[in-house]
Amino acid sequence: MALFGKKKSLPSDGQMELIEHLAELRNRIFRAVLYLVVGMTLTYNFFKPLYNLLNEPLQRALGQHHVIGVIKLDSVQDAFFLKLQVSFFAGLAITLPLLVMELWGFIRPALTDKEREPVKFLAPFSVLLFLAGIGTGYAVLPLAFDWMVGYISEIPDAELLQDAAKYILLAVKIILAFGIAFQLPVILLFLARVGILTSKIMTTYWRHAVVLIAALAAIFVPSNDPVTMLMMAFPMAGLYLLSISLVKAFEPKEDGSKAKPLGTMILVSLAPAIMLSGVSYWIMRQRAVPMPAKPGIVAATPTPIATPNPAAAQTTETRLTALEEKVEKQAEELKALRLALEQKNSSPSPAPQPTPEPTPNPVTPNMPQDGR
Repeated sequence: MALFGKKKSLPSDGQMELIEHLAELRNRIFRAVLYLVVGMTLTYNFFKPLYNLLNEPLQRALGQHHVIGVIKLDSVQDAFFLKLQVSFFAGLAITLPLLVMELWGFIRPALTDKEREPVKFLAPFSVLLFLAGIGTGYAVLPLAFDWMVGYISEIPDAELLQDAAKYILLAVKIILAFGIAFQLPVILLFLARVGILTSKIMTTYWRHAVVLIAALAAIFVPSNDPVTMLMMAFPMAGLYLLSISLVKAFEPKEDGSKAKPLGTMILVSLAPAIMLSGVSYWIMRQRAVPMPAKPGIVAATPTPIATPNPAAAQTTETRLTALEEKVEKQAEELKALRLALEQKNSSPSPAPQPTPEPTPNPVTPNMPQDGR
């Protein structure tokens, strides 16, 4: 079984035998699994920075609303499975280009040369849009969790006991949802290239498309909060308007010749890169990613708290302050009780009164006092 054998020449008519398809599918599945295992192995030792990167938006929201939050594990083996889960998502992210190449390599023999032409153009376009979507999804996490944690702060004496695995899964779902949502121009361009959509149809029904985009954003947002829904719907609506010009640029003229204006081609090439750069700048301005401290700077606090991020330190300081106030109050009560007890013990007790002796009878001393 040659998993990494020499590539075979593909038929120009897009036809292959069934046995060849099955053998090709088997080899590519094995290679995809191997890529994923290698990616998980590489990211397994980087669990702490990856976990802190995903946990930082929640800790920031908890610190801003002064809510006590604790990440909990239900059983002793949950920590190991959590590490595997984070390694799986990180390994999937770094090996995604190789997995897409394997998928494209399996689909490619079934397509003709004419059908392969649009996919060659859409592939790099799709990768840049996916990266822009992932960056936007991560930048939206602090806003989404800030909205959710805000309701916890309205409940008196409420504490958050968050399951670690559920939180990581929710954060990854939100990020992947944005990455998939940003593939809208790729889907529209593909439908236009196969003749299902035209720029005229997209322009005529743009209002219907915006309503449909808002409905899809409300359905596919994993957290079901309005902040994330709006942050997904607005970029998708803008991508739809951008897709109209892209579809129009690749539509053939009335005489059947292809029209590719130079300005439109430059816009097509630079639009994803500009979008990715804008998202990266937004992430830096929003401080979505914790910045490491500069070397040589010593904290002013004599005993710094060992915490992975400032938000967690703020939460720890809040809990420490509350506990110190409680201990001081109890110490004052204990001091008052001790003082009262000392005063009670030091006060002189009244001297016992002597018991009066019975008066003897003057007539008959030996007779009882009652006269009998």
